[in-house]
Amino acid sequence: MDPYIYRLSRFIILFIFAIPSLICFLLIFFFLFKNGEINHKRLQNHIIVVFLFCNFFLVTTELPITLIYSYEGYVLPQIEQFCSFWVAHNYGLYCVGLMLMAFGSIERYFLIFHERLMHRWRFIVHYPGIFICFIYPPLFYHLVVNFYPCENNYDYEYYVCGGACYQFEHVISIIDYLLNVASPTIIIVLANMILLYRVINQKRAMKLANTWQKNQLMYVQLVSISVLYLIIWIPFVIISLIRLFYDPFFLQDVILLIINYCLYIIPLVSPFSCLIGLPKVRYQLRRRHWHSLWAHSINHNRIGPARTMDVVRTRQQHILPSRQLENEHIC
Repeated sequence: MDPYIYRLSRFIILFIFAIPSLICFLLIFFFLFKNGEINHKRLQNHIIVVFLFCNFFLVTTELPITLIYSYEGYVLPQIEQFCSFWVAHNYGLYCVGLMLMAFGSIERYFLIFHERLMHRWRFIVHYPGIFICFIYPPLFYHLVVNFYPCENNYDYEYYVCGGACYQFEHVISIIDYLLNVASPTIIIVLANMILLYRVINQKRAMKLANTWQKNQLMYVQLVSISVLYLIIWIPFVIISLIRLFYDPFFLQDVILLIINYCLYIIPLVSPFSCLIGLPKVRYQLRRRHWHSLWAHSINHNRIGPARTMDVVRTRQQHILPSRQLENEHIC
């Protein structure tokens, strides 16, 4: 069991950061739907919306389990079915985020440099890709946790009950690591390096073609989220690689006490990072525009008469000078 002071500190830190993160999630969703930012023409927003929804789902459904575990010092309720659910739910949501980020890194390259091609092939590449990233990880972990031929021996004093039994089987654990953890991380690194190289080489041409101004925020948004992912996941991938192929107990305390909980930084910070590429949402989140949320319905009812009076006054202002000119001409 973790030391009490460490558990309490972890609980307080996660809880404090969860509150503004949830508020930011809700505000982003509200303004995205209010402004009509989610439609079939804005492909660049689709992956961000799904990514935000995945992290919002993690913060609202999985993080509370971790908070209860951190506060009590043991898993509640202490039943095998709950541990199986927690393991599959935890691993599945983190893998969804990784795969969405990997797919989004590749797709952003084509949205910036081959936008027409992406719109033309959206029903073959864009929508199926997002669907697979969202469905495959939960399905995979549900199957390996609940149906892999091994016996789960959960420890209720450890995070995610100490993990599922398939993780101690050499072949399936290697497949899981390479397919669901290492590969998406490597794709994120390579895709962003290629995109950065292409942007640097063609930035001047993009400015001349007026495409840089259009895609600048989209690129900065992707880079900020990708850097956040790489800072958190690369140490995890390297340590897991050493533990899997060399020493199973390598930095075990670091994994148990620090890195497992550092992974929550990504879902908690993701709504603030995504705001970079959502200028309309940022504009409406400024303090001086909050009144428009409540005054919109009132002003909507008054806009007709107000405009009518403005039109009458404008016409009167134009009629009076014209009449004066006619009188002067007659005189």
